[in-house]
Amino acid sequence: MKFINTLKGENTKVPPIWIMRQAGRYLPEYRNIRQTADNFIAFCLDSEKASEVTLQPIRRYGFDAAIIFSDILLVPWAMKRNVQFIPGTGPKLVTYAENPEIYQPDSVELETLYAPISKAIALTREKLDAETALIGFSGAPWTLLTYMVEGGSSRDFAESRQLIYSDLKQCRYIIDVLVEQIVGFLAIQAKAGADVLMLFDSWSGAVPAEFRTELVIAPHKKIIESLRQQNIHQPVIAFPKGLGEGLIAYTNAVDIDAVALDHMTDIGWAHSNIRPELTFQGNIDPLSLVAGGQQMRNSIDSVLDIMQDRPHIFNLGHGVVPHTPPEHVAELVDYVRAR
Repeated sequence: MKFINTLKGENTKVPPIWIMRQAGRYLPEYRNIRQTADNFIAFCLDSEKASEVTLQPIRRYGFDAAIIFSDILLVPWAMKRNVQFIPGTGPKLVTYAENPEIYQPDSVELETLYAPISKAIALTREKLDAETALIGFSGAPWTLLTYMVEGGSSRDFAESRQLIYSDLKQCRYIIDVLVEQIVGFLAIQAKAGADVLMLFDSWSGAVPAEFRTELVIAPHKKIIESLRQQNIHQPVIAFPKGLGEGLIAYTNAVDIDAVALDHMTDIGWAHSNIRPELTFQGNIDPLSLVAGGQQMRNSIDSVLDIMQDRPHIFNLGHGVVPHTPPEHVAELVDYVRAR
């Protein structure tokens, strides 16, 4: 696979392409299927529907990788945090303050809970052609901790940051539990047929700098080491969003195969300061894709010009937004491949 070869360090003239959240609300065919599910968790756990929406953007655009349709909050869902998705509001969970007991399902229970995801991966891998990679993924420990402590999304993650300062011992404990749960989730996906694994630390930029090593770097290292100890050797892409200059220490310490760069990170700076053999993924602004046209093409050119001498997977700096015109995605794919 071109995608896998790029993760192994091969630099190609035309980079492989996929986009984060490529299966989602911007596609009318996705919205049609979503209306048939009672709620979002049920949708994620419907193997046939999850597989179908995973395949929709591959059929439409011919991306070089599919990412299994799931959600990072399935880990706290399995930990009985009463995860719900409220229309117009977003995810809601039982907070740590409301229930400080941290439930830890064992490996047997996880196999049962995640069986629909395993089936969706197997169904999808069977239908994808041999050259299209399938990505499995999980949220990372710090990001999942923020949802469990805040009870949902947050602007400043004040409760999560306060936990660091008021009870670092308990914060460490929650992170350690999440590491084990994430390893279990990723291992199940790998064994079901995922070709690549991805770790989303969407809120790592909220970690105070003095705690980055303890709450971001060390847990990511342990997850990858634990997977390797289980003889799981799929390449790993990490997305430590918002780390800024912390990416240098992160990429020097964590044995990842690629780092995904958010659109607030200067890719030229990253190229100059991060070890040259590491594959980059990213990183145009999702709103550039909404605009389309020459402005989008200029953004694409800027990234591709910088990435000429480094292995690179073309992607956005975050997920595609719901109001993105589908024809702009086609325009992006065609332009990157024809350039």
